This record gives sequence, structure tokens and C-alpha cells, in this order.
Amino acid sequence: MDIEFAPSFFRSLKKLRRHNTWWYKTYEFFRYDLCRGIKNILFFWRVIWRVRSWDANFQLRILTRSLEPLAHTLEYYGNEVEIPRKKKVAKIKRAIEILKNQTEDNYIETAEKQLGYEVDCSYGIFAGEEEPQEVKDANTKIFSLTSDIKEKEWRELWRIFEGQNINEYIMLTDRMSREEKQKKDHWNEWFDGTDMRGWWD
Repeated sequence: MDIEFAPSFFRSLKKLRRHNTWWYKTYEFFRYDLCRGIKNILFFWRVIWRVRSWDANFQLRILTRSLEPLAHTLEYYGNEVEIPRKKKVAKIKRAIEILKNQTEDNYIETAEKQLGYEVDCSYGIFAGEEEPQEVKDANTKIFSLTSDIKEKEWRELWRIFEGQNINEYIMLTDRMSREEKQKKDHWNEWFDGTDMRGWWD
């Protein structure tokens, strides 16, 4: 059997050699990298300007900002099939929501809405009047719920980033007959959109 190279093979080699030349890399820098770099600086400017080295809250804000265009690109310009793509977009948006809750620390307001009343700040060391026990208990309930919600969402955030255990899917399909495997798309039914490593297109 004779083995021949298609003309496109040699054209590809020529293109690779050209892309490694100094003049093409210079062109590529001004044509693509510089434009993208300026665009990124403008996009992240508000977040980067406020970054401080002593608080991880600022790193979470950068992550939040970087996920926003990712969700938009996957939702409106993604090439992946619709079902898993929409699940990914939903999880990215949920991650953004949790990150904003964490950085803005608005969980007291969330707890107040759930319980139907607000923290009573009319007592304290500057009010000159001792806080009644019922007020203290009510405030404690809000603070306790605030802590629970914040911790629950923090764990949820990292479950979204980590993703599902693929071994669960393997075990699920191993228990199926050949006919059951062919009936429907079990992957899209099992997959929930989590796992940050798969958020690309």
C-alpha cells in the first residue's frame, strides 16, 4: 500500500513554520494580543483598581467578573449541543450569584427576609438601655440563620466548581442493558452543568 501526503499536509507545515517566525509573532502581537490585552484591562479595570493584597474578597471579585463573559459567550455563541450548554450556563450564573453574595456579604438581609423581621439595633452599649431577652433571641436567630446560609452557599459554590463524580455515571450505565442505553441520552440526563473544567467552547 502506497502512502501519500495530501497537499494540505505540506501547506499546514508551511503555515506552522511561518507562525514561528519573528515577523509573524510581531504581527500577531499587534494584531491580536495587544487588542485583547487592552480589552481585558478595560473590562477588569473597576475590579483590578480596588484589589488589595490583604483580603481574598478581592480575588473572588476578579473571579466573578471573569465568569460573566464566559456565561454570555456560552449562552449566545456556544457551539455545544443545547441541553448540556444551557445547564453549564445556569451553573455559571448561579456561581456568579453566590460569589456576589459572598463578596457583598448581604446574608443578613437574606435572613431577615426569610424570617420576616429585621435586626433590632435600638438597644446596646450606646443606647443606655439593656437589650430585652426577646430582642436578643430574635437577633440571635437572624445571625444564626445568616451564618447557616453563608456556609451553605459557600459549600454549594465549590460543588459547582468541582463537578459530579464521573464514577457515578459509569456505575449507572454499567447497570443498564444495551437496549436501555440506546433508548435515550443518559449523559445529558445525568449531567447537571457543574465542573468548571468543562466550561469552555
